[in-house]
This record gives sequence, C-alpha cells and structure tokens, in this order.
Amino acid sequence: MIEDLLIGVSGNMWALPLLFVLVLGDAFLVVVPGEAAVTAYGALAVTQGEPPVGAVIAVAAVAAVTGDAACYLVGRTVGLERWRWMRASRVRTAFAWSRARLERRAAVVLFTARFIPFARLAVNLTAGATGIRAPRYLAIACLAALAWAAYQALIGAAVAAILPGGPVVAVVVSVVLAVGSGLAIDTVLARRAGRVLDRSPEPLQEPGGRIPPVQGHISCVERAHPPRTVGGARQDGPVADENWTGYDAGFLSIPLPLPRPVGGAQLRELPYPRFTVLLDATRRLAAMTGVNIDGGALQDLPRTGDWDLDPRIPADEQTGAAIYARNDLDRGHLVRRRDPGWGTEAEARAATEATFFYTNAAPQVNVFNQSKDLWLGLEDHVLAYADATDQRVSVFTAPVLDSGDPQYRGIGIPRRFFKVVAWVTTPDDGMPDLAAAGFVLDQSDLLDTTDGAFATPPLGTYRTFQVPIADIELLAGVDFGALADADVMSAERALAGEWNELDGPSDIRL
Repeated sequence: MIEDLLIGVSGNMWALPLLFVLVLGDAFLVVVPGEAAVTAYGALAVTQGEPPVGAVIAVAAVAAVTGDAACYLVGRTVGLERWRWMRASRVRTAFAWSRARLERRAAVVLFTARFIPFARLAVNLTAGATGIRAPRYLAIACLAALAWAAYQALIGAAVAAILPGGPVVAVVVSVVLAVGSGLAIDTVLARRAGRVLDRSPEPLQEPGGRIPPVQGHISCVERAHPPRTVGGARQDGPVADENWTGYDAGFLSIPLPLPRPVGGAQLRELPYPRFTVLLDATRRLAAMTGVNIDGGALQDLPRTGDWDLDPRIPADEQTGAAIYARNDLDRGHLVRRRDPGWGTEAEARAATEATFFYTNAAPQVNVFNQSKDLWLGLEDHVLAYADATDQRVSVFTAPVLDSGDPQYRGIGIPRRFFKVVAWVTTPDDGMPDLAAAGFVLDQSDLLDTTDGAFATPPLGTYRTFQVPIADIELLAGVDFGALADADVMSAERALAGEWNELDGPSDIRL
C-alpha cells in the first residue's frame, strides 16, 4: 500500500506543487517536513523516473528562497518580539546567537543556516531585523537555496541508487539520513548558542584580539543582548520614544533655529531627547545634528547603551554595523554621548543612551592623537572658557558630505567633519549677544580605500582647525543664519578665510 502511494505521488501532476508548498512552509515552521520531502522526491526520481531530479531541485530551490525571503521581510517589518513565540527563551537565545554571528560573518552564516532547520528561521528573521541590505541578502539566499535543494535531492537519489528494495526502502532510509543529520547539527548549534548567552556581556573582540576603546565619544563593538521592544518594533539598543522633542531652538536666551543644509537632498528629521538629527537618506549619514547642553546640570554617568538602527526609518537609509566590521573604522558619535546628559539622573541616562542610534554616527578612523582629542573636547573647552550665560551652549555637528568622498562598502566615507558651537554672552550693558565658533576635523590623510578595501596609511593623522563659520557654510552647503555674523574669529581673519590649525586648547580663540 505504501509503495503504491509513493508511486502514485511521483506520477501525479500535483507532485511538484505539493513539494513547493512543503518547502515553503518549512521556512516558517520546523515541523513541516520540507527536507524530508525533497529527499523523498530525489529517491523517487531514481526509483520511478519521475519527477525528474532536475525539476525537484529547481522547485525546491525556488520555494526555499521564497520562504527565506518572506522570513527576512517579517524581521525587517515587525522586528523580533512582536509575537509571544519570539520571546520564548530558546528563540531569544537563537536570535542573540544569530545577531552576534551576522555581525562578524554575514555571508557564511546566511548560507549555512539554510541547511540547519531551526537556525534558518532565526537567522533570516534576524537578518531582516538588523538591516542587512536586501540585494546582498537575496544573492546569498538564492545560492544557499540552490545548494540546499541539490544537497537534499541528491541524498535521496544516491541512497536509491545504492540500496535495493524499491521506493519504500529508498525513501525511508534517505529521509532518516537527511533528517538525522539536520537534527544533529541543530542540537550542536543550540548548545553553542546557549553558551554564548551564558557568558557575561563583555565587548566582543575584533580580529587580532583588539578591543575598541569604550569612551563616550568612541564606539565599542556591538554586544549580543536580548532585544527590547517599543510598540512592537525590535529594539536591541536605545529605545525610541515618540515623545522626544529634539533640539530646542529657544534653549539659549536668543532664539537659534537648527541650521539646515541647502539644496534638494532628501532629509529625515529625527528628534531625540535634547538633540535632533537631519539624516541624508541618500548618503545614509547625518547632514546636520543639533544638541542643547546645560553645562551646569550635566550628570557624570557611566556609559550605557548599545548601537542600534533607528526603527522609525528604513534600515537601508542608515549606515549600520556592516560598515564598521573587520576594519579600523569607529562609530564616531556626532552628538557626543555626554552632551544631552543633563537634568535628573533618569533624564540624563535616557538622553545619553539615545546617542547610540546609528543615525548619530559617522565612520571615523580608529587613530587617536592630540588633534582628535582636542576635537572631542571642544564643547567642554567652550563651557569652561567662554562667557556663556547660564553655562548653556548649543552645538551643531555633522560630516561634510562631499560627492568626492571615497567609497567603501557602498558608503561614502566623509573626509571632514564640522562643528559649530554657539552660546550667549551678557556684556556690561545687559543686552545678550550671540557668539559662535566653527571648527573642522580633517581625516583625509587617514583614508585609503584603494580597490574597495580599507587601510590606514602609517603616517596619516587627524588635523583640527578653527575656521570661519562662513567657510563651513560653503564647505558643507549649510545655512548657519545668524551664526556666521556671530563668529568670534576676528573680522579680518574671517574675511581672509584663515584656517587656524589647533595643536592644543591654548590655540582656540573664543
């Protein structure tokens, strides 16, 4: 009876559509016998001559990539905690394991996960949720699906060709062999994932054993923490809040609107606690950031927060983890971690953690020298030495997005960054005056992306300049409004376009 059933299935016009449905369902539900079906059809192709083994492989591959891509889309649109089953202990462990390994070896993990029943679901969902770009994902998924389909079908065909006994013996033995090997691999995978999360959350080392610095202004390598949820969206690092009001134009006693780039670039305005990011959706980097700093109410808090994509905008409009993997590029804070961290302790902590969205980062070379240190402390220097009323300043920082920036992994790496610091002074006449200073950080000597790779020239260095704000307007294509007239550089030096290279804090003119 079983043999008659198998013979009937092999010759039925619905045989291949049934195979498609089983493999498609297997991408979502591990209990659906997708692997077993492909292996069984491979055996029938030898014992019965139909369906042809080539057709079995083709249908199984198309169904597999369709199911995997659907899982990717689910992860990208709803995240990793929308439904209760996603929050189960084993599932969360698999998500964390997948996230950590996708960060290091995305192509290898995506390819091999297709051959592991439980891992494929976790990896595909996580790939979508963490923002791996769709073209790259689909290319790998197609290759993996084709290899998987051929592997499963040829197991059945090989067993059928070797063992006597007709279709029943061939199908049973080949299915047991295929399913047994898959379950064995899945068991090993689960145990390894459990050990990953049982370890304390120390920063992951980059190749060569180097652990990046963890100061507030320099990023650390992402760590695999269980994700959090905001309104059903995946959230592994900072938590987005719809009540964030962003940069406050009335923070100083003289109103100061957020400067904006000129031209027709598509910008996303993203408010955070006490700062705002204007994101260039094409360049996938900030075109402007503005933050309000109350120097008299700053909190000295330990570093908390992990880098993550902002769930409010599409992942493919952001520069995420992939650009920083396995190289000497750091996630350079634009709005420093410490800058919005004032007010109550809870307010300060929420604000500092919000600086860890990738929208607030830009690639900076991991070379630390006196000039870079000076750049990172400009706000503190202004607070300490400028006659700022109520110790309040507003700071505007962004990369200079130039069309000639060198390309690396699909992203233009900025060669320069600008920073404009604004404050209000109160002279003896009691009338408040607006004051501002402009600065440029140049990392051009540190960038070498020849042949699509990234390397740091051995003699390269950062250079920091105090420059006329009017020059920054021309360099970056930004309208700073009243800030150009409030520049503390002398009128003669500003008119001459003089750039003052800074070797130390004493060179700063306020």
